[in-house]
Amino acid sequence: MPQDAARRPPGGRFGPFRHRSYLVYWLGVSITSLGTWLQAVAGSIYVYQLTGSTFVVGLFNFAGFIPILLFSVWGGQLSDRFDRRRVVWTSHAASMAIATILAVLTIAGAATVISLIVAMFLLNVLWALGKPSLLSLVPNIVPRGDLQDAVALTSLGFLAGQIVGPLIAAGAMAASGAGLAFAVNALTYGAPIVSMFYLGRLELGGRAARSDGSAGPSERGPSAVTFLRKNLWMSGLLAGVVVTSMAMEIQRTLAPGLVFEKLGIPESNAGLLVAAQSVGSAIALLLFVQIRKFGWSRRSAFIGLLTQAVGVLVAASAPDLPIALIGFGFIGLGFALCFPVLTAALQGATPDELRGRVMSFHQLALLGHRPVTALVIGSVATGFGLLSATLIWLTLVPLGLLAVRTAWRRLPEEQAPGHHVDEPDDAATEIARRSIAER
Repeated sequence: MPQDAARRPPGGRFGPFRHRSYLVYWLGVSITSLGTWLQAVAGSIYVYQLTGSTFVVGLFNFAGFIPILLFSVWGGQLSDRFDRRRVVWTSHAASMAIATILAVLTIAGAATVISLIVAMFLLNVLWALGKPSLLSLVPNIVPRGDLQDAVALTSLGFLAGQIVGPLIAAGAMAASGAGLAFAVNALTYGAPIVSMFYLGRLELGGRAARSDGSAGPSERGPSAVTFLRKNLWMSGLLAGVVVTSMAMEIQRTLAPGLVFEKLGIPESNAGLLVAAQSVGSAIALLLFVQIRKFGWSRRSAFIGLLTQAVGVLVAASAPDLPIALIGFGFIGLGFALCFPVLTAALQGATPDELRGRVMSFHQLALLGHRPVTALVIGSVATGFGLLSATLIWLTLVPLGLLAVRTAWRRLPEEQAPGHHVDEPDDAATEIARRSIAER
């Protein structure tokens, strides 16, 4: 039996979902992700309809993602200093208010490209501040033996939103315009607010635990930068996250222009391409437990990057929509083979008192490059064509493969994908006790 499988504890038929607290958390993640991607795709389509310019779509996405680059580290500091549940519900409540205002303006016919860009910027400022807290809660909700599966399922929750959100966006844009899409997005911010209050009732999550067991971060002690410098192998994991996520962003930015300029069909079909990308990711994540069972956790990161390369080539040369959908599906499939195992290794190796700040660097690796990527790719597509913009990512694949290989070679044995600590830590024991109480 492979070593990974031998070490993996029995997780039960439903895996992390057997913990009701994680199920509630997962539903909150999935529903808010639906709204986020509905907003992003509908906004991109609406901007293209207003301007007819791929460059302006790139500018819109740049304005949306630049807050992640600017504010993610602050979000990590908030996560480690304050009650993580409160950070999440406060940021989502403010987002609900902004999304509601944008929906009203759009329905009234008063929304402009400027108002769309400003709203996208503000929503993503709040997203950047709240996301590290949202992600850092996972190890506090499930026992360590379930962590890698929980990370994969959390990614599946985000991707479930990415699948449904673009489909709703495409339908709403075709049926009644962007106003309805923006209104639905406003409602979805309520889901994580409810889930945070539920976790609060169970006293799960909250402030980060210090190394001495007390709540809240130490005023002194190592910073996230110092911790990462002492564990340089983590840079390989972060570099792998950059490369695999960049493929996704390039295709999302080019999707409206691809369907309209190359395939000659209405730009509203861009939502179908983004949804196909997410479907590919969902398929891979559903197979994630089997991948671990056969001891392929490390290999999956390499396979994922190569699968994305195939998808990019197929999408770039697609003569019609079905082939383009297949290409986008392979890009998403490769992402989901690579991303969860890198993320789980990073989370598992980070102490709770530093997890929010370290995960803010993870957020930068996942999304921080997107402002530049969106702007550069939009400019290249306008000046040199969609094919040139699409193929840029392929030059980064060898670097991604080398970075991940270096990380795996230096990864401590106890943090290896699939490794199980036989004796649960105190946090895992407490989680198990509360899970029994939930039933």
